[in-house]
Amino acid sequence: MDKKVNWGILGCASIAKVRMIPGLLNAQNAVLYAVASRGIERVNEFAELFPIEKKYDNYDALLADKKVNAVYIPVPNAKHFEWVEKAAKAGKHILCEKPLALNEREARKMYGICEEEGVLLMEAFAFRHAPLIQKVKEVIDKGTIGKVKYIESHLTDVLEDGTNIRMNQSLGGGSFYDMACYNISTISYLLGLREPLRVKSFAEMDWNYGVDVSNTTLLQYEDGIQAASYSSLNSYSRGYYAVVGEKGRIEVPCNFNCRNLQKFTVVIEGVTDSVEIINEKKIQYTVMCPDNYKLEIEQFCRCILNGEKPLISKEETILNARILDQAMDSVKE
Repeated sequence: MDKKVNWGILGCASIAKVRMIPGLLNAQNAVLYAVASRGIERVNEFAELFPIEKKYDNYDALLADKKVNAVYIPVPNAKHFEWVEKAAKAGKHILCEKPLALNEREARKMYGICEEEGVLLMEAFAFRHAPLIQKVKEVIDKGTIGKVKYIESHLTDVLEDGTNIRMNQSLGGGSFYDMACYNISTISYLLGLREPLRVKSFAEMDWNYGVDVSNTTLLQYEDGIQAASYSSLNSYSRGYYAVVGEKGRIEVPCNFNCRNLQKFTVVIEGVTDSVEIINEKKIQYTVMCPDNYKLEIEQFCRCILNGEKPLISKEETILNARILDQAMDSVKE
């Protein structure tokens, strides 16, 4: 029988209930073994929905269970460092929700602790495991649109519940941490993890809660490449990114964690006639996207069982943390 990884879930967050655990249950090399929460009531609710072998009313008890091989951490952003450190010292491999850390310094310390304890750590960006963005990267790398000149990425939503943790400054709330991290990850990946020369941001603050509710970040790279990120917790819901090259453009009008058949368009060979662009050739790609969370779990399990390298590398996570640091610092200037 093929080996499987026993998973423990630290916290009954909605992302765990709606996306992560359903993906885990469909993964070929994973077992939902244990769930913990601060109080048994939430765990009992999960147990009515999912086949859980062990239920714990605190995180430390789950970490003490020797049958748990790996943990998923969906706790509030400001609590990531504490529970990554505790999980590592308990000998558990760790998949931690994005953003992994509140800054580059924290991210480096978290990886250092995990390396000392001999456990794997990966930031949970499920969308990066999807064939959609990988196909977009393939089109870019083939030179279909020529040299990349500009990338823009948007992720927005309307959050009306002021009690939501995303509106809590002390828990690491705000649109930079919750939304812009997707955009920065997209830009970094499509540009081959380049280091920007300059980062400049603007933010709309909600001073009642002390968090940014929308922001725009501009990035400048070598070779004249530029990029822009727009994220918001108070704008009409949208997930979208586009890449402009010297010979064409790519438009991806899809939510980041989309499923099933998804389409994106490549536009090339247009000719300018006065102020009008004519004779453009539009190529539509159709990509089948399985559950990104299933793909993410299976990939991390292969890292544990077979020595595969985490798709989201230490270098990528630290780069993105550094860019977010620069973005947020520039708002204060």
